[in-house]
Amino acid sequence: MAITSSGYTFSFDNGDAPGALPATFTTKGNILHATWMMVSAVIFAVVGMTMMSDLHAEPFPESLIPYAPLLIGCGVFLAGLYAALLKIETTIDHGTITIRRRSWFKAREHVMALSDYPGVLRKRVTYNRNKQTHVAWLAALPHDDKSKRVVLGASNDEAEGRKLVEDCARLLDIPALEETADGFQARAPGDLDRSIAELAAAGKIDTTYKTGSAPAELGVERGSDMIVLNFLKAAIPLKLLVVVAGVGAAITVAILLEIIGSDMILVIPAIAAFGIAVFLFLTLGRMKARRQLILRRDRVVIASLSKDGKEPKIGAELMHDEIEGVRIAPAKYGGNALWFDTDRGSFPAGDNAPRAALDYAHSLVIAALATAQEGSETGGDQ
Repeated sequence: MAITSSGYTFSFDNGDAPGALPATFTTKGNILHATWMMVSAVIFAVVGMTMMSDLHAEPFPESLIPYAPLLIGCGVFLAGLYAALLKIETTIDHGTITIRRRSWFKAREHVMALSDYPGVLRKRVTYNRNKQTHVAWLAALPHDDKSKRVVLGASNDEAEGRKLVEDCARLLDIPALEETADGFQARAPGDLDRSIAELAAAGKIDTTYKTGSAPAELGVERGSDMIVLNFLKAAIPLKLLVVVAGVGAAITVAILLEIIGSDMILVIPAIAAFGIAVFLFLTLGRMKARRQLILRRDRVVIASLSKDGKEPKIGAELMHDEIEGVRIAPAKYGGNALWFDTDRGSFPAGDNAPRAALDYAHSLVIAALATAQEGSETGGDQ
């Protein structure tokens, strides 16, 4: 059953990494879903044209209205037919990838060199099934041309998706990739079982951190056994401001129409818009909370300050040896965040903070992890 999201076509039938090379796997269209689409399209077109048949006697252009259901039905029918005929067969050999893609009634073949792909990407996508939104984690070979992208496997579990990416990277002997705000962050196949603290201590990760003053958007407090980073309140993303403004405008228009004596049914969308506005207000309140990142000798603590600004609320505690990646990537509600990748999942810190603050925090975290690792190795040698 093929699912397409964010430019990647995948199937949960391919849930495991290829065991050996050469390997061939096939992704087929969802026949049941495609059949339902085509049947529904025919019913919609017939019923719609029948209900509007009286409009045929009207003058132009009203006489064209009955054909609207037919056009919509044809579009849905063709989409269902495309889904039914879709078939992607991918063969991976040593250094070569062959992609055979059938859509409509013809097949196209692409023969790609493995070196054309930067690595195996862990891609987070969303898709809709049974009126619900689900999240999937893909092990994919990214490419600018969507027809040449390859999905090696998929999972609904974040930890399994990460393991799938690592297994594929080892098998193909290419880097494992994570998305960042500036592109990809790569890890060599031989470094996949090593923590970022080890890699930083070994000099395999560059850091631009230099002692000195932090950006104005970031507060740094240094103690005897910890460093506390305070991400100051950040600006709200423009797209959320637009949504809030749109909802506010809808509420205002509905109220004004009600005041001047329009239909009472306008109260219903006004109440719905008010509920959306309250939800967005609460969401924006969470975004404006003050975030903290506490660097200890053996762990990293992600926290946020409570309303009284005294006791921090712990979001996650990550031991140094389980952190496999630190990167700046898009945050949940817009903007960027500092993400910590582990086998348990990925955890964000400093959501929607200014880029200067995130860059400084990223370099400081890498330097702190390297220093802690060197200290533990020195202590272990004594």
